[in-house]
This record gives sequence, C-alpha cells and structure tokens, in this order.
Amino acid sequence: MPSVEEEQYEAPGSPVPNGFGIPSPAAPCPPNRPEDIHRIVETVDRYNPQNIPVLESYVEEQMERDVYDRDACLAVLKLYQFNPTFNNIEVVTNILGLALGALPDPDFNLCLYMLNEDILTDNSVEKLIHLHHLLEQAKFQEFWAYLNTTEGARDLVAKYLHFDRRIREYASVTVGIAYQAIEKERLGEYLALEGVDLDQWIAEKGWNVDKDSKLVNLPISKENQARPVIVQESIKFEQLTKIIGYGRLTQ
Repeated sequence: MPSVEEEQYEAPGSPVPNGFGIPSPAAPCPPNRPEDIHRIVETVDRYNPQNIPVLESYVEEQMERDVYDRDACLAVLKLYQFNPTFNNIEVVTNILGLALGALPDPDFNLCLYMLNEDILTDNSVEKLIHLHHLLEQAKFQEFWAYLNTTEGARDLVAKYLHFDRRIREYASVTVGIAYQAIEKERLGEYLALEGVDLDQWIAEKGWNVDKDSKLVNLPISKENQARPVIVQESIKFEQLTKIIGYGRLTQ
C-alpha cells in the first residue's frame, strides 16, 4: 500500500526553514535593519543568549546612525530578563535614551516593564525616568535644566548624537498642539535654542514670525483651534418657580 505523506501545519508567523536548517523570518526586513539582526529578532534566535553581544552592538549603532529599532531593543531587554547575569546597565540606559527620543510613542514605559527592581533603582535609570516624567508633563524648561545641570545626566545620552534634536521634535509637536501663537523667547526656552539656531529651527518648521520678531505663529490645526463650549443645565420645575419668584422680588 503506498505511503501517504502527512501535510505539516505551520503556525502563522513561524520561522520558515531556508534549506540550510536555519529559520528564516516570515516578516520582511525593515529598510534600516541589517539582515543578520532581522534573522535574530524575527525568529526563535531572539531567545538565544549567545546573540546578546550582537544585539548590544546594534543598540550602539542605532544611537550613532539616528535610527530606532524598538523590537530589537526590546529583544535585548527580554534576553536580560531570562539571563540576568548578562545585564549591562550601560546598554539598558542606551535603550532608554533611544526610547526617550521616540516620544510620544509609549516605548519608554514598555522598556520599564521589562526591567527588574535592581535595574529600576539604579541611579542612572532613575535619572532617565525623571527626564521622562518631565517630558510627559511638557515641562521642557525643567527637562533641559535637569539634563544639563544634574551630574551624570548628560553623559547618559552622550552617545546618542541626535538626542537633542529628537527631543526638540517632540517639543515642537507638543507646542503645535497647544498653541496657535507663542512668544519666541518662550519657544526658545522649550527648545533650548536661541539666536541663529532658534531662527533656523523656526525656518525649518515653516513657522512665521511677526514683524517685531516677538511672536511665532504656528499652523492652525484641529488640536489647537478654539471651540465654542455649549453649557446645558437642567433645571427642575420646582427650581424654576423659585427663580421666577426671586426675579419678581428684585423688580
């Protein structure tokens, strides 16, 4: 009787063998991610602690190239979770710095959820958490002051060559949501820019400055438009009679 080959079932998204016994990722590789990193991140290799050095080097590469690969960063933290002896606090702070630069995306909190208590209470991590709180609350002046005056704070993002620009992009988006026009001096404080640097930033954004150079006009959007508020109050009949009665007394 002829043998019948059983049809094998593969779960959606599972790695596909490439003929050499090495799983190939099912998802296409993002344009800024190296192929070797993609093969690790998108297959079961992401759980192999032997890949930690490669992924750690990729974190530093992201800081130098001004690219951000959330899944690769989370893969590093997941490996640290499973293999706590490999924890590298410098790599953790680098990942948190990249996540700060990704605001308003919630990646920073995602990273925090993957850290154990020992790392969360590390002095360097606590500094970055405080910076995150200031940014979330749109306290940009306090953010820059803390970053530039607190010992060791600036060093935590020193390798992230485009960190300041990333934060300014986030601040600009926030300002654009909250204001139709803002004093140029205040805008400069939010962005930690002044003089020619501030003028160049305003020009890059296509914002207009008043003739007296004191006010910066921002594009009108649905977020920063003033809307009429309609207040509707319900008055019971008994209350209405009291109001009418009071009105007669005052006549």
